[in-house]
Amino acid sequence: MINEKNVGQEKLTISNNIKFLLSYNHKTRKEVCKDLDIKYTTFCDWVNGRVAPSYTALEKLGNYFDIEAVDFFSQLDEAKMQSCKRIAKYASHLIKGKVLDMKVLNSLDDDQIKNLISSGFKFRHRSLDEYVELAGGSLVASPEFDWGEPMGDEIW
Repeated sequence: MINEKNVGQEKLTISNNIKFLLSYNHKTRKEVCKDLDIKYTTFCDWVNGRVAPSYTALEKLGNYFDIEAVDFFSQLDEAKMQSCKRIAKYASHLIKGKVLDMKVLNSLDDDQIKNLISSGFKFRHRSLDEYVELAGGSLVASPEFDWGEPMGDEIW
């Protein structure tokens, strides 16, 4: 059963976070509406907590402000924004979605790695083809070893 008090609190939290992001990023409501092609009255309803945006709308806002949509559901502050901005800094290392190339690990400290992982990022190893290309060679199969005729007791 949906608790109306929680829904009201959720709208208030999202509203406060949008207000915080507007102030933090020195943006006006009209600028955001123009940049994201959102109706001004709809955006004002979100800002004033009358209506909660859809998750798709939160993703759009999150991309605009360099945060994740899920971040709208917990109170944002300066410290949280610094963390979000630090994560966004590594977006250039993204392969697909929230997957980072392993080479980015060399430039991170332990806390940054933990922060990325807790934010849902995963790390991808290079494929065999990528390693072969980096080595400057080509992938060549080794000659088969002749084990002789089967004896009947082999495990395959």
